[in-house]
Formats: sequence, structure tokens, C-alpha cells
Amino acid sequence: TNRNLWRKTEVEKLHINHKKIPIELVIIIVLLIVLGILLAVIPTRMSTKHTEKIVGLYANDTGYEIEEFEGKYGTGEETVLTSESKYNIPVYYYEANDVSLNRVIILVHWHESNHKAMYPLAEEFLQLGYDVILYDQRSHGENTAGTVSFGLWESKDLQQVVQYVVDNYDYSNISILGQSMGAATVAYYSGTVHAKENVNCVIIDSAYSSMDEEISWEITKSKESSIGRIIAGYGSMFSKLINGFAFEDADIDKMMEDNQIPTMIIHSQKDMKCPFYMGEELYQSISHNNKKFEIYEESEHLFAYWDESERYIESVISFIDEFK
Repeated sequence: TNRNLWRKTEVEKLHINHKKIPIELVIIIVLLIVLGILLAVIPTRMSTKHTEKIVGLYANDTGYEIEEFEGKYGTGEETVLTSESKYNIPVYYYEANDVSLNRVIILVHWHESNHKAMYPLAEEFLQLGYDVILYDQRSHGENTAGTVSFGLWESKDLQQVVQYVVDNYDYSNISILGQSMGAATVAYYSGTVHAKENVNCVIIDSAYSSMDEEISWEITKSKESSIGRIIAGYGSMFSKLINGFAFEDADIDKMMEDNQIPTMIIHSQKDMKCPFYMGEELYQSISHNNKKFEIYEESEHLFAYWDESERYIESVISFIDEFK
């Protein structure tokens, strides 16, 4: 009797354990799915309200007065382009108030911001006689695209903006400067035939070398982290399912191998957002010699201009002047 009772107890334990295992597995699977969705969705979805808020915080941090810029230069002559995928690309044209050099520079903003984040640089160039083009990247500001693709599809928007300038103006020099994700957009576009045929030079400030590498870095702050790469790869798989592109599709330094136009890389050795080695990789990807690597030693991400503004502007203008 005791033996039968023991057997019955053990069988009941087995039944209980068998019931628990599927529940635990379901919980793990659900958590993994949620993690994948979060990795795919959070960085790729923006809103007008969010990007406006981030630009406001940026202005507070730097002490820049957005209202003063708009009081002096207005909000730009707005044109809304329609992409091939039928979303709106708002473009803002600013003409130098005084003497125009018959040159234009297109400024491309960073992730989570909008075109207003480029007001400080726009003001510098306007004062020097450059006309300026600003626009909102995919899913940022008033751009109505549904997703951010980290330079991959943004490069098509940039190409359309460049074509708009070519079709509507007669500039002797078209230059492009992008920062962070905007720099990645510029870098990706720079490897196209369209860029070679229409742009005099590009300036790439603090870009990442690829999106999967950037996601991995953000997770672990390490270049060689296997855990970071595994998590980034997992998020990339979900991005492919949800967004239609994988993180590794935004392979910026690979695209830079086709770059055939004068290119300036700006990067700081203390950049902990897009680390310095990524700037080195981008520079090394360029096969021609019409390139320059402007290194800042102490600046944080995107703060080279704020820390050494005179050097920053002078080096950019000097580079543009080389390729009139």
C-alpha cells in the first residue's frame, strides 16, 4: 500500500511538472517575441511631437535660440515633395540674405530630431553666403513615411531632394552635410551614381558604419561583444518581418566602397554614441584620395561644432573650396 501511494505521489508530481514546463516555455517565447518587436519598432517609429520635443531639449542643452533663427531667417520657403512610395518629404529653402555665392548646402538632421536641429549650422552657412536646404527625414518632423530605416531608404529621399535642387536652381556648387543618422544617410547616398553626377562633395559628421553594428554597440558599448551581436541580429530578424528591412541592410561602410566624390569624415575620439572606430571604418572604405578625416579629441557625440565651432566651420568651408 505504501509503495502504491509512493508511486501515485510520484506520478502526480510528474503531471504537475509536465503542466509547468509548457507554461514556462510560453512565457519565455512571449518575452522573446516582445523583445524582438521592441528592438524592431522603438528605434524605427517617430512622431512629430516627439521629434519637436527632442529638438527643444537639444536647443536647451546648447543654449541655441530657435525662435531667434526663425525671427531672422523665417521658417524657410516650404516645398512638399512626394516620394515614390507616396509619402511627403517637406523641404525648406533658405536664401542668404546678403551676398550669395551661388552655392547651396543641404543639411541632414540626426535620429529623433527634425530639420530645426540643423538651424545652428544653417545660420553659419547663410552668414557666409551659402543658400541652405533643410528637410525632414523619413518618419521625422512632418515627413509622413511610416518607418525609419537608418540611412537605407532615407538615401532615396536625399536623392530626391538633390534632384529637386538640380531641377529648380542653377548652383555652381552643391554640397551636403549630415550628422549622426543624417551622416549615415549622406554616406549611403554618396555611393550612388546620382551623387557622383550631381554633388560636388559631402561631409559626414559622426556617422555609424552599419546599423547592426550600432545597435550592438548601444547594447553593450563594446566592439567585440557576442551578446550585442546576437541581440542585434535577433532584432534585425524582427525588423525584416515588421519593417521590410534588416539592420544589416543599412551597411553604410559597404556602400561607401562605391563612393566616387570628395568626402570629409568628421569624428571625435570621445564619441560614445557612434564610436570613433566607425569613423575610421568609413574613411578606410573610400577607395579614392579626395578624402579628409577631421579628428576631434575631446568632443562628445555631435558636439564638435559646439566645442570648436570656428575650427569646424573653417575646415568644412576649406574642404568645399577644394572642390568648387
